[in-house]
Amino acid sequence: MSNDEKLTTQCNQCDCDLCSTTVVDPINMEKHGAKLLTVRIQVNGVCFGKAVAVACIIYDNCRRILAFKGFTTILCREEGCSNSACGTITRKLVFVLPEGVNIRDLDVCVIANYIYPCEKNC
Repeated sequence: MSNDEKLTTQCNQCDCDLCSTTVVDPINMEKHGAKLLTVRIQVNGVCFGKAVAVACIIYDNCRRILAFKGFTTILCREEGCSNSACGTITRKLVFVLPEGVNIRDLDVCVIANYIYPCEKNC
């Protein structure tokens, strides 16, 4: 059996219906103790065409990490864009926080760095 046949056989054995729809009743998350925190982040001065890793970390007043999310992206120059060599990454991230957390006592930290900054674009 070739590698392609093995891959096809393995994929056919797994039934992953990624496009199915599930209908559920809405719930009041705060009634069950959870809170949603929406954080809008902005990273300025990002070079076009370079891979960037970005992390957003939520701390409580004791400097304990409550939640964090990260992503990687490449900022692409849009048509009609200025001749600037840099752009801005903007994202909205939503966090689920535990019961009893006072949102006013939280600190948000955003960290970003280039991935392989000295390599030429492929």
